[in-house]
This record gives sequence, C-alpha cells and structure tokens, in this order.
Amino acid sequence: MSRSLMTVSAAEFTAASRLWWIRLLTLAFGLLTVAMAQTASIGELRDGETFARLTVALLPLALLLVPLAALLVGVSSVSAAEDTSGFLLSQPLSATDVIVGRWLGQAGALGAAIGLGFGTGGVLVWASSGSSDAARFVVLIAACLVLALAFLSIATLVAAKISNRGSAIGVAAFIWFVLVLLYDAAALTAALWLTGRQGARLLFASVFANVVDLVRILTLTLAGTPHILGAAGESWTRALGGPAPVAALAAAVLIAWIVVPVAIAARVAAGGDQ
Repeated sequence: MSRSLMTVSAAEFTAASRLWWIRLLTLAFGLLTVAMAQTASIGELRDGETFARLTVALLPLALLLVPLAALLVGVSSVSAAEDTSGFLLSQPLSATDVIVGRWLGQAGALGAAIGLGFGTGGVLVWASSGSSDAARFVVLIAACLVLALAFLSIATLVAAKISNRGSAIGVAAFIWFVLVLLYDAAALTAALWLTGRQGARLLFASVFANVVDLVRILTLTLAGTPHILGAAGESWTRALGGPAPVAALAAAVLIAWIVVPVAIAARVAAGGDQ
C-alpha cells in the first residue's frame, strides 16, 4: 500500500470514527446481541446451543441494520466532502488513491463498530452461558463485516456518480429498500408465476443480484444451519449439491460485489478529473 493511500485512508478513518451515530451503532450492536441472546435462550437448552440459536435470531436484524449503516457512512462522508475531494485531487494523488483510500478508511471504521459491538455482546453471552459453539457466532460477525464492505462499495459508487449529498442519501435509501425489503418478495412472486425448473432457475439466479441473500446463505451454511436457508438458498443447495459448493460460490460472488463497485467508482472519478 502506497504512502498516499495510507494517508487518505487514515484521514477518512478518523473522520468516520468521529461520527456520533457510528459510536451509537457500536453500542446498539452490543445491546442487541445480549437482548437477542436472552430471547433465544428461553427454555431449557442443551449445552452448545446458545450461539446457534443466537446466530439464527440475530441474523435477520443484522441484515437490516448493517447495510443501512454502511450506505449511510459511504454516501454521507464522501458526498458531503466535495471541497475536500477537490483539495485531495489537486494534490499528487490519483483518483483511484482517493476513492480506494476513503473506502479503506470507512471500511476500517465500520469494521471496528461491527466487531466491537457484536464481539462485546458475544463475550458477555459466552461468559454467562458457557456455550461451546461460539465459532458459529464468529461466522456471523465475519458475514456482517463482508455485508458492510459490499454495501460500502455500493455507496462509494453512488457517491462517485452523484455529487449532491441529499440526492445520494435518497438513492442509497432506495437501494436499501429494494435489496433488503423488496427483492426477496419480488423474486419469490416471480418464481411462483413460473412452473417447474424455470421457477427454480429464477430463484437460483436471483441470488447473484442480491448481496443480502448471498450473506444469508453463506452465514447459515457455514454456521451449520442450512435447513433454514429459505427458498433461494434451498435452490442453491439442490443445484450445487451440498453446503461446500454453496459457500464457495457465495463467497466468490461476494468478493465481486465488494471489488467491482469500487473499481467502477474509481473509473468514474478518474473520468471526471480529466
């Protein structure tokens, strides 16, 4: 990593870490983990079930909150800093250095918030329950980090294309609504209109276009709970023949979701700077 890239990323990490709602988000993740653990632990549980139940209970809420936080960090800090962008681009820095450096700094701030929030809550749960399956919860934290990086990349592309902060936030909110709330219902409805293999193929293909579904499938597969993958996830399991190829394909597509939007944003910024 070049020194200029490190300088930009360090500055962006400091700016993102100073956002008051990032700190509140860290606290919220910790409290949410403890609260969901209490809910998931109602009744008599055998030793080793606490974190399995906690992962399943916490995942839907994480899939709602983490994308929203990542989108807000990406569009707020980048699009609100138009003057700073001009200053940075006037320095001996390439547009790629600016885009990638900012993405790295924001990713560090988001990663710290997610890791500290969920991690602290997980430690508290472990101390009180003594469960031995904490590796499943580690999978959930890692999946949340990947989800945050993917949506941060999307937000970086939005901010590169839209210079107005209010418009960028509006587009980000629409993306969150479509991918997190609307997409699955629309894909399932479309699959029900079709019959037989066509519907199954549609469900299989629909996962590629939704990073939230990819993270859900990857998390539940690696956490050892593939029986609740949902319709799209079950379609993947049947088509690919087992959890291992499902996890491998989901991980590969998630890497593309992280890398490709940032690469496009760098090209957009480089084109605008010429």
